Parts: sequence; C-alpha cells; structure tokens
Amino acid sequence: MGLFDGIEKLITEHGSAAILKERIALVKEQYAALEKKLSESELRAKGLESDKERFELENFRLKEKIKELEEQLSADQGAGRLEELREKILILVSQHENITDAQVARAVSISEQLATFHLKELEKMEFVHCSYTMGSDWTGERSRTEWYIMQPGRSYLVSHGLLQ
Repeated sequence: MGLFDGIEKLITEHGSAAILKERIALVKEQYAALEKKLSESELRAKGLESDKERFELENFRLKEKIKELEEQLSADQGAGRLEELREKILILVSQHENITDAQVARAVSISEQLATFHLKELEKMEFVHCSYTMGSDWTGERSRTEWYIMQPGRSYLVSHGLLQ
C-alpha cells in the first residue's frame, strides 16, 4: 500500500501542476486583454476630454456672440423709431392710397431714387407694399409703382402717435 500511495500522490501533484499552469496562462491572457482595453479606454478618454474642451470653448464663443447680438437688438429696439424721413414717407403713404415714388419724392423734397430706396426699406419691414402697373406704348400710358400702407405700418404710426 505504501508504494501505490506514493505513485498516486505523484500523479495527483503532477496533474494539479499542469492544471494550475493552464489556469495561470489563461489568467495572464485575460490580464493582457484587460490591459489592452484599459489602454484603449484611456486614449478614448483623452480624445473625449479634448472634444469637451473644444465644445466648451465653442459654447463660450457662441454665448458671447448671442450676448453681442442681444445687445445690438436691444439698442436697435431701444431706438424704436424710424428715422424722421421714413416716418414722413410712412405718414404720407398712409394718407394717400396708391401714391407713386415720384409723388412721394416731390412731397418730401427728395430725389425719386432716394424715395424709392426708403420705400423699399419700408417694404422690407412690411410697413408698405407696392403694386406695379405696366405701361403701354400704344395708349401712351407709362408704367408706374404705387405704394400703400400695410397693417404693421399703421400699427407703427399709431404706437408712436403719428396717425391722426
């Protein structure tokens, strides 16, 4: 019995050592894989940190731009009034339906080109609108642009006490 016990003990220890060696190799592989994942994660984290800093800087710049635009808008609204010449033109258009560029120019003593410019600017603001009438060589009728006031224009005049 003693002889077989020694052989059995030797076989068991040798088998256990082989299994242990395999397990250690497996743990080393898993450890290497985890180290690789950690390295990749650290690189990705650095990239994300860089993106975060870039976005924060862009956010700061955009907030500054918004603040600047709000101040500009506030200043524009603070004035709240059109320049005097445009107010005169707006009043004139409100008093005379279908007035032409030439009639406006004569009434406020400016060139027809300048009158057209201011009327077009008022049209951009939707204070006035125009209709075009085509002329005819046959009848001798000239083409013309006629202007009329729109509701926002009336509203402006009323809110500033200019409509009577």
